[in-house]
Parts: sequence; structure tokens; C-alpha cells
Amino acid sequence: MIVILNPNAGGGTAQATWCRIEPRVREIVGEFELATVDRPEWVHRLVADRLEQGETDFVAAGGDGAVNLVATCLLESAPVEDLGRIRLGAIGLGSSNDFHKPQSDHGRIDQVPYRLDFDAASLVDVCHVDYTDQDGRRHHRPWLINASIGATAEANGFFNRPDPLLRFLKRHATGLAILYAAVVTLLRRPSRKLVFSLDGHASQQARVANLGVVKNPHFTGSLRYDSPHCPDDGQFYVHMLANVTRPRLLLALARLSRGRFSGQRGARSWRATRLVVRAETPFALEGDGEVVFTSDASFSVIPRQLKVAA
Repeated sequence: MIVILNPNAGGGTAQATWCRIEPRVREIVGEFELATVDRPEWVHRLVADRLEQGETDFVAAGGDGAVNLVATCLLESAPVEDLGRIRLGAIGLGSSNDFHKPQSDHGRIDQVPYRLDFDAASLVDVCHVDYTDQDGRRHHRPWLINASIGATAEANGFFNRPDPLLRFLKRHATGLAILYAAVVTLLRRPSRKLVFSLDGHASQQARVANLGVVKNPHFTGSLRYDSPHCPDDGQFYVHMLANVTRPRLLLALARLSRGRFSGQRGARSWRATRLVVRAETPFALEGDGEVVFTSDASFSVIPRQLKVAA
């Protein structure tokens, strides 16, 4: 087993948190290799090297971005025929840790969530998004938890590149930091016109404030949609909030903090296996907390592609 630690997760607090819980982790899983890596290209090399050496158990210790990065490296580096024996675990050292939700008290060390039961690992769906960047290059990225376009994506971008106040809040008051990033984004960013198509059906158009594409309904701290968590059903949920005012957006934020989305003005939801989105101008696209900019995105899902620890 190898634990890949991102020391910069959690607003820079991950290293200290890891030092506090490492002895307990060793009690739970026994001996393991620890690699502290803070650059994506180094993680890619490390994972490829350990796969070549025959390693099968990988643990992402960090936030949701760390989980996504290690999963991406496994999917890109492991032969397809070997994916059934490779297992991904995680230790939540990030700000939101949506990968670990819904959480149970049996999977925490000093309030730090973990998924380290490799004997109970199961295959889960992996979603993918294809998009064109602003230089015209085509990209393909997997994601496990959720993706978004609009307010959530913009807020994640702000959270990843914080102003001084947000940087302080990330280190000392994570919940307030997430709320601050969300409110500032909602007040700044207008809705934008998107053209979208679900499962190959006729295109539709809407002025969208936020578009969530989710496997896990939990996102951005305490916010959550009211769709179920179905990690292996071969589909994702699409939640759209369109044609609403800024006050209505703030009300939607308050409702999402209580897990309520359906039934409010401007809210629409679908279940799908494919979603294509286009716009005349670039929009923020987020997947598992990582943000890029594009004017087109195509979402799909591969059922039961990766084995994940319980």
C-alpha cells in the first residue's frame, strides 16, 4: 500500500493534520509507503512506477482534488485488464471532502474521514468530461464525485485562488470560507445562456445560473442536492437552476444547505448517461473541485470502472 499525501490540502493544514493522525492510520492498515507529493506530474510518475512494480492499493491523502488526481493516474496508467484488482482508498484532509460523504462515525480519526477498508472495496462508476480549452486543445478528464458549470464552478475557482480574506478563512474557519466564496460568487457572476442536450435528444436552451452533474449529491461543504447517492447505477443526475434572480440564487443556496433543491422556481432535474453543453463564450467547468474554462463540454459515464475502498 502507498499513501500519496498532498501537504497543501485543507488550506495548507494537511501536513500538520497528517502528522497527528498517522500513528492511528498505521494501527488500522499496518505498514505502508508514504509519498509526500505536491505536483501533479510527480504523482503521475509515482503512480505509474508503483503500478509497474505490482502495487495494487493506493490511498489519496488530501482533498477531493487529490482523490481525482490519483484516480486519474490509475485510469491512465493501469492496463484495462488490471483495473479489477487495483483499489483506491482515501483520507480526507481537504476543505470539503465530498468523496467521503455521507460520512459515518466508524470511518473517522479525530474527525478526519477515511476510506481504508480494502477488503470491502467495490466497483464504482467513473464519469468523464471532454472539453476544448481556450487554446483549442481537446482534453479528457475523469471525475468520481460531481461536476458543475456556473455558480458552483466559479466559486470553486475562487476558492482555489483566494483573496487574502478567503485565504485566512480557509486555514481557520473552513465552513465560513466556503460560504464566503459561494456568496461572493453569486453576487458577482451573472447567469449565462447555455445550449444543452441530454442522451442525444433535441437541444434545449436556458439562461443558467448553475448546472450540477452529480454522482454524489454532496458538494461544497454542507450543500447537497436531494437526489440519491448511487455510485454504481451507470447514470448521473443533472440539476439545473435557470432563469432566476440573484435573490432567488441566494435562497437556493440556503435551501441546498438543507438538502432541498426540487420544487423551487427555476429548478429542473434529469437522470442521464450523456450531457452535451455549449455556449458562445467560455464558462467555468469544474470536476471534483478542479476548474478549467471552455465553451463546450461533453459528459459521459462508464459503469463500474474503478474499485474503491469502503
